[in-house]
Amino acid sequence: MNVLKQIESNKQFTRASDVVIPDIFNRRFFTGKEELDNVFGGSGFVPGFTFTLAAAPGTGKTTICLQTLELLEQAGKKTAYVSGEETQEQLAFTSKRINVSRVPLANMTDVDDICKAIVDNKFDFVMIDSLPTLTTRKKLNTREKEEYVTTKLIQTAKENEICIGVILHFTKTGTYKGSTLFPHSCDCNLIMTRNDEDETLRDVEATKNRFGSTGVMTIEISASGFTFEKVEVANPTTKATAKKSKREMVIESISDQGSSVADIVKDSSVSGGYLTTLLRELYNEGVLTKEGRGADTVYKKS
Repeated sequence: MNVLKQIESNKQFTRASDVVIPDIFNRRFFTGKEELDNVFGGSGFVPGFTFTLAAAPGTGKTTICLQTLELLEQAGKKTAYVSGEETQEQLAFTSKRINVSRVPLANMTDVDDICKAIVDNKFDFVMIDSLPTLTTRKKLNTREKEEYVTTKLIQTAKENEICIGVILHFTKTGTYKGSTLFPHSCDCNLIMTRNDEDETLRDVEATKNRFGSTGVMTIEISASGFTFEKVEVANPTTKATAKKSKREMVIESISDQGSSVADIVKDSSVSGGYLTTLLRELYNEGVLTKEGRGADTVYKKS
């Protein structure tokens, strides 16, 4: 049962108890590595699941994606890694270092070509690196291109029951590079950052997940890739533990009269690019409203 095929019935008001739940929701699959599965909410991947992974350069985005695909290949799923930034040779070199051998690799940027290829090959799970590199031969302005790319990827995922993940980059100010339309439209957003206490650790936070839980997982990385073993954080004041409630900390720090960014930094201890990204997400989700611009912006709870 395809979710998108129900779009006409979705326009009719139906009691929740009378809505038929598609069987696709019960056909979830896992990587087989508990800590990695927990990064995605712990409830498994629903066919047609779309998500983003955002991180600064050199954090390990390509590594974690390739390793995830390799595990899924071992579990019997057909996967692919599509890059608009690296050649097949570069990706193969990285894959060899982290012991990834089964994942098909391609260098493509045109979104129509990518979507046709992943449908024709009947892939189950595809990673695309990255959103800013995607192009189209259609003559569209910037906004129209953003809408077209987002619609094309999500429709392809839902109509063909293919999980599609898209890599995002952060600017120096900590905001998403390129359009934010896809992050707001997809099912799940992940942010990976370096752990402040230990350079060998990465904190991966799900800030939105329509099919699982949100929260932070801490995983270890080495020259040969991520270990995906449970990491015990000895000091409860470390970033990995504190970040579990940063979303709540930011919301709680905002007064009834509204708070400036400086006030939020002072009262929540959350700052920098991560705060900028989090405030934008909370605003776009309707959790917060804002008045003013730049340094004069005041955030209020909706």
